[in-house]
Amino acid sequence: MDKKDIGIIVLGVLLILTFIFRPSKSIDTYEDEINNLKISNKKLSKNNDSLIIANTILTIEIEKLIANADSTQAALADTEDKINDLENGKGKVSGYVNTLNADGVANALTEYLDKRK
Repeated sequence: MDKKDIGIIVLGVLLILTFIFRPSKSIDTYEDEINNLKISNKKLSKNNDSLIIANTILTIEIEKLIANADSTQAALADTEDKINDLENGKGKVSGYVNTLNADGVANALTEYLDKRK
């Protein structure tokens, strides 16, 4: 045997000895970790449920706001159409002429003068 084979055998023996004499964790440590993880999992599940409920409520509110925005847009469009109709019609002269006889003119003039006082 040469130096290389002796080195390999020594390293193999050291590796086997480290597996045999290594410090091991007790099972209680793992059980404690598992219990802590279970407790954390329960807390996270409760938080998740409350977040799902809150998310559902927010979704309903968002849908209501979208519906309100849509109805407001429709009302604005109607109002804009009415404004355009009024602007287009403001320069037009009415074809209706009020005709009065002499007594009607005197009464209308009297009413006008009474209102001015």
